[in-house]
Amino acid sequence: MGGAIGFNRKDPINHAIRINFNWAFWEILMVSILVVDDEMQFLELTRMFLEKGRGISVYTATSGDMALEMLKERRYDAIISDYAMPGMNGIEFMKRVRAMGDDTPFVIFTGRGREDVVIDALNFGADLYVEKGADPGSQFSEILSRIKQLVTNRTFSHDEKIQCERCFTLLKNYPGMAYCRPIEPGDWMLYASEGTSDLTGHSPSALVTGGNVRYRDIIHPADRTRVERERGEQSGREGRFRLEYRIITAAGVEKAVVEEGRAVRGEDGIPTMICGFIRAA
Repeated sequence: MGGAIGFNRKDPINHAIRINFNWAFWEILMVSILVVDDEMQFLELTRMFLEKGRGISVYTATSGDMALEMLKERRYDAIISDYAMPGMNGIEFMKRVRAMGDDTPFVIFTGRGREDVVIDALNFGADLYVEKGADPGSQFSEILSRIKQLVTNRTFSHDEKIQCERCFTLLKNYPGMAYCRPIEPGDWMLYASEGTSDLTGHSPSALVTGGNVRYRDIIHPADRTRVERERGEQSGREGRFRLEYRIITAAGVEKAVVEEGRAVRGEDGIPTMICGFIRAA
């Protein structure tokens, strides 16, 4: 078992991985956003906010024409454009983008009280419109939240088998260990990605059911009790958990790691397994 696990619609591990790793794809992928505005100050403010520790690369253009040339060179995961720009406004720019067959998630910035612009934006293919206001921090937070949703939905917009294949491709290339494990800390992993070998020195197959290594035994003896206690406490809550501790690799090397994960719950709301990531600190 490991990164090469096959797709099976009825396999609960497949289902858990496909559904419950979606929260982490934003962190696995380096997301690229094209921001178009004729005001340099706004462009820099947008770049500073979106790039700050979020795994995002922001590319900027000061006009629709400049942005169209950039779109000929590469695709972006999302586009943010001001409406009021000289020459080509944001709606006209969006029309040109859509005419190219580009369905990239598109956000339009509008002035206050421009209902006509809002209607046009939605009619011509905008995914989101935001009114410029006095509180850029809250605006950018709203935009970031919606863009995450739009990009994730676009990544997983195809049929179930393609979703699963994309999921495992991303996990295969993750620079660390992606895993699914039972709630009970002493049990073997249900799934371990190919990055397990680089992180721990053990093959993925050694750590899953039927293997010869339990992950708990890799945790540094001085950290083991604390980690199992904290993981149990945190995984019982809603949302993600984060742990920092040390492991001992197969070569006997001590290594600091960070683990992030969340509980997978059954229809009754009771946690049935944990899915997460472990990477070098």
